[in-house]
Amino acid sequence: MIAIFGTLFFLTLAAPSDSCLLTPEKIDIIRAGQEAIFDSRWDEASAIFDSLRSIDNTDPAAFLFPATVLQAEMIDREDETYGRRFLRMLDSVAFYANRRLSHCSRRDSAVCFLYLGHQAAYRSLFEARFGSRFAALTLGLKAKGYYQDGLAADSTLYDLYLGLGSYHYWKSVKAGLLRTAGIFSDDRLKGISEIKLAIDSSYFSSQSARAAMIWIFIEEKKYDSAIALCSRLLSAYPDGNNFLWPLAESFFKDGDYEKAADIYYQLLQRLKTKPGNYFNVIESAYWYRRACENLKFSDKIKEIKLYINSIIKSIPKEIRYRQKSRLAYLVR
Repeated sequence: MIAIFGTLFFLTLAAPSDSCLLTPEKIDIIRAGQEAIFDSRWDEASAIFDSLRSIDNTDPAAFLFPATVLQAEMIDREDETYGRRFLRMLDSVAFYANRRLSHCSRRDSAVCFLYLGHQAAYRSLFEARFGSRFAALTLGLKAKGYYQDGLAADSTLYDLYLGLGSYHYWKSVKAGLLRTAGIFSDDRLKGISEIKLAIDSSYFSSQSARAAMIWIFIEEKKYDSAIALCSRLLSAYPDGNNFLWPLAESFFKDGDYEKAADIYYQLLQRLKTKPGNYFNVIESAYWYRRACENLKFSDKIKEIKLYINSIIKSIPKEIRYRQKSRLAYLVR
């Protein structure tokens, strides 16, 4: 459901001419592909990214960015359909990035570390969703190390700050009592500052950094800011669901249940047109019902209960197990 902030990377500035990994042609391709990802046009994004390999089939980006399409699809569907292929692509990113590091410029070294950081971060997100939390933590630490190595190679590659800032902020949030006790430092403000650097000065991460800020605004209970940023990005990418989820969540947490209900209903109707995405059908139906209960819309509550009962036998066993508490609530 959540649209994960480490997954999508956009380009906002022209790359320097002395970098083999950041040529203007490659940048244009990555921009076009990421535009398609934000709008959930998976096949189009894949076709665009395929052209990276025709330019240089040893460029780590030729494997990294196609992997982002697979990850975006898996996040959108909340399943691991493409898991093996996705992980093989990340293996290729690591192989070609490490091979290039032995004989490249400082700028290309920084880009290689950026890509190594991203592949570790993507693995971490995959493990957190479908595998081991311990593995996710270990991979997150590796990603941070790669980003730091990238800054040591070239401190002007501000794209590195998106990954590093996300790590610093969410590490501090998840530390909880350990942070309060002083065992872990509170790097939330540092993380936000780093992500803002990526928004303002990165080569290809400004839109992804804005997406990351939405979830930070929600965590910080700055719902007006989250709503404003979601609305801005939705106007640019109206066909995707990436920004509808946090928009609905922001309205709900801010107590605007009518607008929350409208957005969750919109999500539910969209998801009904995509057979098989039962996890998020249940998720949107659950929150739609919660909003309707706050509004005392008894007719809408009955409608959603009837709908869930009509599809419950079609829902795969694994999804029913993962969403058992939501389903129990919806059919009661």
